[in-house]
Amino acid sequence: MMVGLGAFPAPAPHTRPVKLAATAPPGSADLIERVGIVQGELEVPAGVLSALELAFGDAAVPAISLWARVPHYVAGMPFPEASAALIEGVSNIAGLTLDSSSLRHAADSSRRQVDQLIADNMEHQSMVRKLEESIDASEGNAMGIEVPTGDEIAAELEKFLRGEEQ
Repeated sequence: MMVGLGAFPAPAPHTRPVKLAATAPPGSADLIERVGIVQGELEVPAGVLSALELAFGDAAVPAISLWARVPHYVAGMPFPEASAALIEGVSNIAGLTLDSSSLRHAADSSRRQVDQLIADNMEHQSMVRKLEESIDASEGNAMGIEVPTGDEIAAELEKFLRGEEQ
């Protein structure tokens, strides 16, 4: 089996788990189901992994590439949570037991560092909140769940606190 690994900057907040995208030739599409991936399309110039996937597919060798979505605003610094997600993805696909605990520990430290970097900037805080709302809404809808807006939740809470019936 050929497993390629990569990452790309994405409109995703650092406050949510890293989701993986995957590519595979048609004969290996079943491998994609083994990883909790985000559905969608991404158009980028093809690289060597695409050529390898196709060649392995033509040779009837299972092939897949996993891509970690890294928050675009941290793409220039180490982001161990993406590495941990990729290691865990390989584990799920290949049926291996790989330890990502040291990467998870480093990811906790990295998250605190990013939190500190954006804490004093209202514009950055607002950007992260918008990314969170977007991700939460799209992932909720992908699971067939209608996700209420923040205003809808606040209105319902106010009704509840006033003791109003629905």
